[in-house]
Amino acid sequence: MSGEVSEDFTYYFANSEQVPSAVGAGVLVDTDHSILAAGGFIIQMMPGADDETTTALEQRLSTIAPISTMVREGKTPEEILEALIGDELQILDSIPVQFKCHCSRERVEIAISSLGDEEIQRMIDEDKGAEAKCHFCNEAYNFNEHDLKELQSNPS
Repeated sequence: MSGEVSEDFTYYFANSEQVPSAVGAGVLVDTDHSILAAGGFIIQMMPGADDETTTALEQRLSTIAPISTMVREGKTPEEILEALIGDELQILDSIPVQFKCHCSRERVEIAISSLGDEEIQRMIDEDKGAEAKCHFCNEAYNFNEHDLKELQSNPS
């Protein structure tokens, strides 16, 4: 809509999902173009939330520091939530964040097999193999001619 990620997400939630939401996102970039700090939040109103709660949240959001500044200052997620929500914040559960990808060689083999024998043969003839790279974790899976022939239903 506007090109600003936070505004565009807020617009999406309000119009597509029809859920009143506040979205904040920010990135601080250093002079060498490295990322100094990045963070974001999405706050969505629960069904039945009253206008007083919405107004209080809007006022609070208008006075807080940018999310990237809070991250750069070393604030914990809990401290950021308290700045966003206030004293009424109740943390009911906490789950550690982890980077985990579910890709595997077997999944890539299935994907290559689904291309069909003709396309696999083209990989063998033209490239003498294939490489598939996961766009999530950057793991590379290499297949030589023998590997590809095994993936064909009728290897030639």
